[in-house]
Amino acid sequence: MERSSRWLLISARTLVALVFLLNGFGVINQAIPAKEMMERGVPPHIVPFAMFAGRFVEIVAGFALALGILPRWSALLLFAFLVPATFVSHSFWLAAGTPQFQGQLINFCKNLAIWGGLLFIAGSPMQPSLSSRRAANFDVRAQSGERPGAIHAQAD
Repeated sequence: MERSSRWLLISARTLVALVFLLNGFGVINQAIPAKEMMERGVPPHIVPFAMFAGRFVEIVAGFALALGILPRWSALLLFAFLVPATFVSHSFWLAAGTPQFQGQLINFCKNLAIWGGLLFIAGSPMQPSLSSRRAANFDVRAQSGERPGAIHAQAD
């Protein structure tokens, strides 16, 4: 794989991760999702734990995804977080006939696009890393025409 493709993959993965990192660090206000969880039947004493767990997943898996540390697993973990979060926070069908309908529909569709990006990352066997050693290994495997996902031994 050419060097530019490697950096395009890293950039794309980092942009997807950025959404989760901003949310995890609270740059995006979490008061509304917490309120929506309670409105959908989550017991109020569980909401703080659920919010903490969600932020923890977003930060850890977001950094791992951006840095190329187990990117396929990180993408799947973020996907597992985002699917229920989408249905709780962007249930546009509950807002039918209200001014919030359009915004909820747009955000639901945006999350669907993020689902697709995460599944694309998870389904791509050769994900480059930011570390120089793993990056060199990625370039060698790609240039040799090695089958993606092939099992190979690495000497330490």
